[in-house]
Amino acid sequence: MFAISTIKRNISRHKKKSFLSILISCMIVLFLLLYISNIEKNQLQLIKLGKTIPITGSICNIDGSQDVGLQIDLEMLGKIRDTGLIKDEVTAIEICAAMPNTYDESALGCLFRFAGTNSFSIFSSFTPQDVSYIDGYDESFLKESEPVCIVRDRFMEEENINLGDELEVEAYAQKYDKEGGLIDDFEKIGLVKMKVIGSFKSKTHLRNEAPYIISPIGFVESIYKGTNVKSYASAARFTLKDSLKVNEFKSEMQKIGFSSTNIQAGFSRLGEALTLNDETFIMSATQLTKSLNMLKKLEPLIFIIVAAIGFISSYLLMQSRQNEFAIMRSLGTSKKKCFQIIFLESMILVLLGSIVGACVSGFIVSVKIKTMASILAAFLIFYMLGTTVALLLLNRFSVMAILSKTD
Repeated sequence: MFAISTIKRNISRHKKKSFLSILISCMIVLFLLLYISNIEKNQLQLIKLGKTIPITGSICNIDGSQDVGLQIDLEMLGKIRDTGLIKDEVTAIEICAAMPNTYDESALGCLFRFAGTNSFSIFSSFTPQDVSYIDGYDESFLKESEPVCIVRDRFMEEENINLGDELEVEAYAQKYDKEGGLIDDFEKIGLVKMKVIGSFKSKTHLRNEAPYIISPIGFVESIYKGTNVKSYASAARFTLKDSLKVNEFKSEMQKIGFSSTNIQAGFSRLGEALTLNDETFIMSATQLTKSLNMLKKLEPLIFIIVAAIGFISSYLLMQSRQNEFAIMRSLGTSKKKCFQIIFLESMILVLLGSIVGACVSGFIVSVKIKTMASILAAFLIFYMLGTTVALLLLNRFSVMAILSKTD
């Protein structure tokens, strides 16, 4: 009770100094919370960056000159999916086809392109707006495995094909040499039957610039079942689920066997390299990361400064009250008791100031309650550590010397 009443009396007697202690604590806490809020803001921006700046990629040939019409191992493509790091995958499988009983080795010109895909974005020769459908169908048919197709309008005219017809074609797989080069040899897959549900108009009149038939990739994959013919993807594009994991993705791709492009490597149709459009993201992320690392590096120094401020302010404020403490000591108050009273008085003022600072910061920045509690605790520890050192030094004074100066 003596200590509490003494503290109350001291605070009341030294209103200006008490207010100054509260103000100093308030300003320091406000600064700390603004500083930590800036760190959290940068961290949040970095997280949002991974979503607002997507990183897209594609499988390409080794010199990076082509990302369509390739020979892509489906097993390696499956390993990319298994990483769980990609989304919005767009894949295509291209085979050759001929009308029944029209193909032989001396009549390569009768073959035409037959593609399976899950998105029209893989093609540059037409857009979804260039496609017309029979009732009950739209672009979503590509996501299924139904034996249906859309046919190039020019081909429909040549072969007298109508919407709703059942179309029969012979499917053939293109053969490649060891370097992925095309050779004039094909392996028969089998007879394929499908319903014509739409037609599309290509922007090019060149025969091989656009496929003649497009079906869902799931259906084209099913054509290979029950045969010994190996299938390959001709194109594959994707988006990273989280751009922040771009380095993890690159590491996984190296393990799978993909390499970076090398313009000096020479042309090949083997899809064994990857291109990532990550320049914009890396530039933005690097700037944010540098700023964030700088702020985090300064954290220890800031709390050391807080302890120094606690020492200096306590030392200066209490030094002028040495006469008061000398009188307390001369009246029988022990050195330990005197230290406890001054320490508690300082802690109450500092605690009050930190609460005020926290309340003021709530109107300026948004800081999580858990973070705010941690900052307040750290501030109290470091500030009172400085205060403790100051009080220990001040408590070493000679009572007789102080009182004799007063006389």
